[in-house]
Amino acid sequence: MKKTIVIPAYNEEEGITEVIQRCKKVCKPGDEVIVVDDGSKDRTAQVAKKLHGVKVISYKKNKGKAGALKTGFRAAKNDIIVTIDADCTYPPERIPDLVKELDNADLVIGTRFRRDWPSDMPWHRVMANKVGALVTSVILGRKVTDVTTGLRAFRKKLINGIKIKAKGLDFEAEFTAKAITKGYRYKEVRIKAEEREGASTLHFFKDMWRFFKAVLRGKFID
Repeated sequence: MKKTIVIPAYNEEEGITEVIQRCKKVCKPGDEVIVVDDGSKDRTAQVAKKLHGVKVISYKKNKGKAGALKTGFRAAKNDIIVTIDADCTYPPERIPDLVKELDNADLVIGTRFRRDWPSDMPWHRVMANKVGALVTSVILGRKVTDVTTGLRAFRKKLINGIKIKAKGLDFEAEFTAKAITKGYRYKEVRIKAEEREGASTLHFFKDMWRFFKAVLRGKFID
């Protein structure tokens, strides 16, 4: 099954090379890697363009993670789409495991919180994610252990079949809620969280309400 790996990136010059190189190691003939540089102020786009076999799409102004992902989806040539963040917090080596699960699922996510406490993640971020996952599970009536994970695999028909209004980091939360609410088959694959490269742009306590609203929007607004 041919796949397109979409990597949204904003000021990720420190980690983008490693992520791309590791993604390319799990690629087969016909696969593609697309980096969407979302108006970075550093050298993210320039660094990515130096790597062979990578398609780089650049914005002059930052449009938000959701916009970058949607651009990557539209540009994807293959039926299977995989998303992964550019900060080295997710293991690209697990991408084949997620894709394999698409034989029996429509949306497969890599969860960092299914069992162990991630040793490379600050405790307050872990707690925020766990609380968010608990509230999400109650709202959706389905156990979800990692609502914000950026490592996902799905087919084009799924993303084309739902309308996501999120504009930023709340994309994944609304995506999960919409897919489950509409009856798509959802599955989680346990992954190990890794220490990120570069500074984080995510403020969990500040953004928690935004994620909850995204879940509610995905549950109740078509």
